[in-house]
Amino acid sequence: MGGPDQVAAFFCEPIVGSGGVIVPPKGWLAAMRQTCTDLGILLVVDEVITGFGRTGPMFACEHDDTYSGHPVSAAVAFEVLRLYTEGGILANGQKVAARFAAGLAGLADHPLVGDTRGQGLLGAIELVANKATKARFDPALNVPARLFETGYRKGGIFRAFGDNIIGLAPALCCDDNEMDMIFARIRETLDDLLSSADIRAAIA
Repeated sequence: MGGPDQVAAFFCEPIVGSGGVIVPPKGWLAAMRQTCTDLGILLVVDEVITGFGRTGPMFACEHDDTYSGHPVSAAVAFEVLRLYTEGGILANGQKVAARFAAGLAGLADHPLVGDTRGQGLLGAIELVANKATKARFDPALNVPARLFETGYRKGGIFRAFGDNIIGLAPALCCDDNEMDMIFARIRETLDDLLSSADIRAAIA
């Protein structure tokens, strides 16, 4: 095994998106930044999902006060950022984040929901067969595909991860009424799933 001199770069997401919206502890990214600096390794932060106000600030790395940028790409990005700030998109996303958090928390009482989590306008709803033990559904029940199909039929579009997690990233231009509508449709989707005999049997 080689040492740090064998590592060209360390890539990471400040919040793991497709893995189920895993929010790391405060200070994790700053620790990675310092470790990479100490070892002479380039740190590359993937903000495809978390960037542009999705988690509150313009970029999720701001939660840990880390930032860098190439001058040319930064100049282009500056104009994009200006549109986000002067156009009110970022401010609106930050304003409705409280309504989004309340919507997530409001689903915690549903019989199928084992956990809700998020930051800013990035969130996840984890479904379980047993709320007490957090036991997962049998993969044979094909919960993710059923979630997506039912949600789409109810007028809701979200990611349904393979481990029975609903991933949410609503538009930063949503207003409070639209946020309420999103969660109403998700609850309808969960209720519809719960009405299926095989799902009811799985949680019995």
